[in-house]
Amino acid sequence: MKPDRLDLAVIFISALCLVGVGIAAFFSDPSRQPRRVAYLYPASAALQNVWMADIKDPLAHQQLTDSAYGVYDFAISPDGRWLAYAERADSGTVTLRLLDIPSGNARHLVDCAALSAYCTSPVFSPDGAMLAYQRSESLGGRFGLSRIWLVDMASPDYATVPLIADTQVVGHSAVWSADGNTIAFYSADSTQPGILVYEFAPSGADGVQLRFLPTTQGTMGVLSPDGGRIIYPELIQRGNQFFTHLRIADLRAKEFANFTDPHGAGDDAAAQWHPDGEQVALSRRYTDARWTPGHQIYLRSLSDAPDALLPLVYDERYNSSYMRWHKQGDALVLQRFPLLDAAGAQPEVWVHELESAQTYKIMTDAYLPVWGGG
Repeated sequence: MKPDRLDLAVIFISALCLVGVGIAAFFSDPSRQPRRVAYLYPASAALQNVWMADIKDPLAHQQLTDSAYGVYDFAISPDGRWLAYAERADSGTVTLRLLDIPSGNARHLVDCAALSAYCTSPVFSPDGAMLAYQRSESLGGRFGLSRIWLVDMASPDYATVPLIADTQVVGHSAVWSADGNTIAFYSADSTQPGILVYEFAPSGADGVQLRFLPTTQGTMGVLSPDGGRIIYPELIQRGNQFFTHLRIADLRAKEFANFTDPHGAGDDAAAQWHPDGEQVALSRRYTDARWTPGHQIYLRSLSDAPDALLPLVYDERYNSSYMRWHKQGDALVLQRFPLLDAAGAQPEVWVHELESAQTYKIMTDAYLPVWGGG
């Protein structure tokens, strides 16, 4: 029996649907999406806004925010759709706003100006369902110590609550583990300097949710993708000078070790875990015959000796210390500062690709770069 016209129409429509699904899957493949970088620009001006650029066409960058008083800092959601930014207000406070990047529509995320609070440093959870930020309450003529708060991004009114109910637990510079179960932040209590690590679902046999790692260096460390380890900076004195080396803590085994040699010839400014959890990029300046004016970026495998470092981004004309891995682990976005140029040099945003070993400039007079999703 021959198919009638209705059968042919159904077959034709089904074929079109399959083709459409295939095309959509092809173009929605993350590897085919243009990679973008967001940053604050211009650094040399009195105020900055958030801009975004395709790394293959950086000069055609797009302004995302238009704040009259400037943007303090910001975060991009993992899917690249949402921009959460800390916007300065004329009252002296800093409030949190949320921009839907595709539509350009912006709204209050947390109206900190109305709360007489100072809210900064937003950071999305890896699945985008939560957002952590630091918030200082007004104490009359000044702001108190900051605490870490959460925003439920799935709730209709973006409900916000403290990460920890105890008002004595203060801190700043929150970071997430890649599995979303752990938040670490630096204690804002000067009498107990160190890093606090909070697990939503305790992984240890003791059931402890909040752990404390004493360190006096004053800056936050970086969590491993699984949240089980943390690398953090520690001050060390060699002769009459102070330098920074890196420590590593196994939070579950409760074991501590030196990640870089405290008595070696290195001054280590920062580190970033590779998404595979087995490699770490670190910013180092040697203090011996290998000395350079600024820090350079090296790569270390955890299975190698502490000083078995592979130069990754090396240029004596620059200081490089701020870096972020792309989620696929094949590229770094960097903030660099030219050291040997004429007066008036400004911070620059660069991208380094591992496969090609190429490093190229995205923007001059810009800082605080992050990947823009994709």
